[in-house]
Amino acid sequence: MEKTYVHSSLDFLKVLEKYTLKSKLLTCQAYSSGIMSCSRVELRADSIMPWEIEAFATYSLVYDNDDATEELDDKSFLEIITSLRNYRHDGLVTAEERGKYSEAFIMISAQQQFSVQGVFLQKLYRYHYFFSFQNDKLDMQKVFFDKMGVNYEQLEEFAFLVFEVFSKEVRDKLPESEIRRIKDVAFSDENVVKLLSVNKEEYKKKLLSLYTNDVDQYYGLKILHLYPIISEKNFTYLPLPYLVVNAVTDSMLNRITENDDKLRRAIGKEVIESYLFDIVNQLNTVTWISPEIKYKKGRNELLTSDVIAAEGDKVIFYDAKSIVPSLRLRKFDEAEIEKDIAIYADGIVQVYKQICNYLQGLFKLDKFYSKEDIFGIVVVLEDANVSRREVYKKACETLEKTIILTTEEKDFICSHIKVCSLRSIEYMALQNTSLMPGLLQQLNEPENWYNQSYTNATTANGAIPSYGQYVRDIKNRIINRVNL
Repeated sequence: MEKTYVHSSLDFLKVLEKYTLKSKLLTCQAYSSGIMSCSRVELRADSIMPWEIEAFATYSLVYDNDDATEELDDKSFLEIITSLRNYRHDGLVTAEERGKYSEAFIMISAQQQFSVQGVFLQKLYRYHYFFSFQNDKLDMQKVFFDKMGVNYEQLEEFAFLVFEVFSKEVRDKLPESEIRRIKDVAFSDENVVKLLSVNKEEYKKKLLSLYTNDVDQYYGLKILHLYPIISEKNFTYLPLPYLVVNAVTDSMLNRITENDDKLRRAIGKEVIESYLFDIVNQLNTVTWISPEIKYKKGRNELLTSDVIAAEGDKVIFYDAKSIVPSLRLRKFDEAEIEKDIAIYADGIVQVYKQICNYLQGLFKLDKFYSKEDIFGIVVVLEDANVSRREVYKKACETLEKTIILTTEEKDFICSHIKVCSLRSIEYMALQNTSLMPGLLQQLNEPENWYNQSYTNATTANGAIPSYGQYVRDIKNRIINRVNL
């Protein structure tokens, strides 16, 4: 019988109790820095992955003993990482038994992996836009300061400095004395450090308020994504330096909107729609663009999709949704998965109806576009990565409650209307690259209709003006601050 190293228990992690907290967290910091370039977290097949180090850091705090005296060495660290790598959640076993392993694996892996991927300046750009947004209905600068007690610029500068100074490229170039000086500059902003810090006992309380067992904590939200600094009277640790970017971006949005659904809706309507319009509008390939348009259907006054952008003879209807995956999704909660499938399906239905209303002449664009040249994208703030096949199935079932859908019409929906994360859209747009070629390529490839991304970004087109200007501005701010 073939020997297997796969296991479904995390009891082996209790061995972490015998190691000192200092040795565990400094080991995490060293290996985290090793996968950080000066622009992103590097994912290589021959290296430890960030979500593995994150799980190790989480359990280093869960299983901590003040009386521990043994120092963690590299050999012991790597043995534990290997055991983590071989862990298999019961939810995946159940999914395999039901013939849905690949869908469950993609969903849960994406929740673990995507949040730390990509160029960190792109993420800082998005949230600089969000938290500095002002119009006659919403002043995000004031909202942010009132809730957090600091200006967002302080947080983004801290994240930039920390990411750079802990990256392997910078550490290999600069003398240790200069690295210490830059760290001192970054950590001199005591208000920011306090905002992103948690002590060991508070960490455990916050973790236990989210999860009731250790298994949940493996795939679940890591508190270090919100509070990357572990601070006590006599020490301050930053076990996962790259997470400062998450802490001041995605996690910060969650913190300022916690228990405030009205604010989250306002951000979705005013900020995210505006951001989507602005970045798409700056694409060189866009020949015409419009925000949502009012029109009538009978006696009812309706609104089109949030952004409609044309590229030559083709046009995309973008409909923004400020939805994010719930914690229950990380627990393989079947009801939550079905709920998200229904939400995404409703988004597809809405865009399909907008396209139908346009083709019926209920509203006009800059010129007439043929049905085969019209595409739709439901843009979600964060992707739950649920099965797109199930989403389309649900969308068609919903539509068939009121209309008859032919096979050709179902194929149109699957090939022309997509669900994409805002991250996927900006990944292309910020680098001045159209999503249209990817949409066109999959039209006659049914096997690719259920993909979750159609991106193929390039640096050959440069950057859109506002992103390019932001990069120059923040780099100048950092240079001035470090050289003071």
